[in-house]
Amino acid sequence: MALPIASDLAAILDVDEFATAITYRRKAAMGDATIYGIFDNETVPVDMGGAVPVSQEQPRVTCRTADIPYVSETDEMIVSGVRYIVRMWTHDGTGVSVVMLEKQ
Repeated sequence: MALPIASDLAAILDVDEFATAITYRRKAAMGDATIYGIFDNETVPVDMGGAVPVSQEQPRVTCRTADIPYVSETDEMIVSGVRYIVRMWTHDGTGVSVVMLEKQ
């Protein structure tokens, strides 16, 4: 049985609403794919153990889990012409995944 979130997710990940087209380049020789997701590049504070505050960007993509079934740490995502390497991901169990990226 499909979750009620499926129709909401389709609307949220529509490029005419909140999402952007992302080139998902899989390193396991599976070819490139275009997926749709919400790209966020929030600046977050980092505790370096000193008195001087430090912050860094934390790029991530929120997308459908079905679009990245074999995601791995060596994959790439290209967002608006900028290349990122996949570093970590979480699947929330409702069909949504968050992929943490590192800018190259």
